[in-house]
Amino acid sequence: MQKLIFKWQKRFAKPYDTGFLPEKEGHTVFYQQVGNPKGQVVLSFHGGPGGSSKPYQAVAFDLRKYRVILFDQRGCGKSGFQNPVYKNTIEETIKDAARLLDFLKIKEKVIVTGASFGSTCALLFSETFPQKVKRLVVYAIYLGREKDSKNMSSVAPFFYPDVLEDFQKMARKKSVDDYFYDLVFSKKKKDREKALQYYGAFEHQMGEIKIAFPEVQEDEKRISKFQIFMHYQKNKTFLKENQLVKGASKLKGIPTKIYQNRLDFCCPPYQAFEIHKAIKGSILHILPYQAHICDEMLFELWKSSL
Repeated sequence: MQKLIFKWQKRFAKPYDTGFLPEKEGHTVFYQQVGNPKGQVVLSFHGGPGGSSKPYQAVAFDLRKYRVILFDQRGCGKSGFQNPVYKNTIEETIKDAARLLDFLKIKEKVIVTGASFGSTCALLFSETFPQKVKRLVVYAIYLGREKDSKNMSSVAPFFYPDVLEDFQKMARKKSVDDYFYDLVFSKKKKDREKALQYYGAFEHQMGEIKIAFPEVQEDEKRISKFQIFMHYQKNKTFLKENQLVKGASKLKGIPTKIYQNRLDFCCPPYQAFEIHKAIKGSILHILPYQAHICDEMLFELWKSSL
């Protein structure tokens, strides 16, 4: 019965309210609210960098009981921009989130959640504004350090040495990350499409046995999404080294749950374990699934929200 309710919720989840934050620094941030308008407030951060918010992301919570606020980070999804990477750092993202709570006149403490890069944002938001946080629920943990993201993932050299060797041959004397950063910001269309075809495709295939790189045609959304991703990749997520682990003491007293799939190639579970050890009293659930994020994981979160 629980699975049927969850599947129904996922299929029919729709926003009851949408809008934009007032323009700031060339960005207009899109937001949407899903669930019970009178429910307990959840502030949700989407993944990426460069992803977008979708109503189904709210189904990690029982929408009969919770009011889930999602928003598209700068340059992402339906958010408007003049330049997707201008004034686009993780600090701006969490400031926009705090601005959004003020805009919606939410004064009470909120549940903060996020997956993948969304977990990075959720952790930083909670460490920066602990007075605004009632609970923290994060999953598919990404800590944003160089060792976590080099060549897309720390496990890439162990499972995809052939792919990385081919990338390094393309890059010649440059690092793989620097090479594809230069391509995606090139003025030449063929360079940008090459970045999408290879590194952009690799990012979405981590964990797959077969890796393929078919030709792609760029469009504005696809290229801006990957430009944002490489903007963060190049700048080490705009975090100081090990910043989130070092700042974990600021979360003292905030109930924290961490969910992690065992076979997550994008965000291997050592990161979830490290932040769990750093946040005193946190609860870590390592799930037996082979995926970065999957329906089974969302179902586990949904059950815990009942």
